[in-house]
Amino acid sequence: MSGSVKPAAKPIDKDAANRKEIITTIKGPVTARVTQLIPALAAFPNPYAAVLATPDLLYACMQLVKTKREQFQDLLIDRDGNPVTTDDGLLRCERSLDQVISMVVRSGAKAYAEKRFGTADKPAAAVAVKKEPKTLLEKIQSLVSGKWGDMEVPKASPTQADQFYGAIKDYLDYDWQVPLIPCFAELPVKLIREMGLGVTTLRTPEGIAALADIGRHSMDQAKRILSDSMMREMLDTQPLAAKGVAFLGKERYDFLHGTVYDKMGEKFWEMCVDCDRLEAMEVQNAKDLEQMASHLHILSGESINQIVRFLNYSQIPIFLEVGTEKLGEATFSEIFGVPGSKKLVKMFCEKIKMWKLDQDDPDSDLRKKLPDVFGAYLRAPADFEKGL
Repeated sequence: MSGSVKPAAKPIDKDAANRKEIITTIKGPVTARVTQLIPALAAFPNPYAAVLATPDLLYACMQLVKTKREQFQDLLIDRDGNPVTTDDGLLRCERSLDQVISMVVRSGAKAYAEKRFGTADKPAAAVAVKKEPKTLLEKIQSLVSGKWGDMEVPKASPTQADQFYGAIKDYLDYDWQVPLIPCFAELPVKLIREMGLGVTTLRTPEGIAALADIGRHSMDQAKRILSDSMMREMLDTQPLAAKGVAFLGKERYDFLHGTVYDKMGEKFWEMCVDCDRLEAMEVQNAKDLEQMASHLHILSGESINQIVRFLNYSQIPIFLEVGTEKLGEATFSEIFGVPGSKKLVKMFCEKIKMWKLDQDDPDSDLRKKLPDVFGAYLRAPADFEKGL
């Protein structure tokens, strides 16, 4: 009797079924539609696999889906067959387009890593680090090879592909990350794991190259200087600050952190990216730095020196506030930020120093007069710079 009892039906894994539907749709009708729009893709034996493993191509195809959405609208429908016209609306696979894009970004990273580093079945072609790198990707390879130690340099092997993908997959969610995948792949896996969420702060090849330029020595030095919680906050917020922290050393870092961190919050780490800025800050007193705290992540070292040289203590925050408001953040940063304009910085500060302000209330008088000098620059920048 017991032998005739049928085993219980295996429960359906709905999530797995939805993932399978997404992959089937992308491999089938989506790839076919994209190939119609980009006929050159038909030259590949397997357009889907070729595009997935080639970040520039993958990014171009993803943008095509967004810009030519009407060509794919019949595939972008909900469970009732109604068109889904927003990127965050649920499709019939119970995922939004944004979530599908995240899946594709991660799949692209895995496919590229396997092409770059090889698999058990298909070894990768050797990539030699050139003595004189010409591209940013070659520069990143050269920097990692020179500054991170042989044990950390990515090498062609199936385990390297798996390690890279395992380290970065949880932080890949956005289509803008796709063109950066080759750059990320040249970073040490240990560094990617250390950075964690900080990976998402690197939005350009130049930023990734700057990270590679920090080197293991400076990264470990920053780790010794910072508390565990501060190290985690720095890596999550602005990992390029590690170079500045290492440049400062323990004593000087503690001084700056104690002086302005509470006023700046996470912008403190942006401040630490530029070593020239930090060098200028070292010779200033704590009170002047506190007055500049709202703008220290923007100001160049030259701006800090000139502002302290020509302006009184109480004038500093007024100058920064009115300057940003009147010039606008972009123009203010172009003049007073990095690299900025040394000539204009000095001209603005010298003009203010020469003003005869109301002795009864000089700060209020300064606030009234500042818009005129910034306005004069905006009306005729070239004439202002000539002193006219």
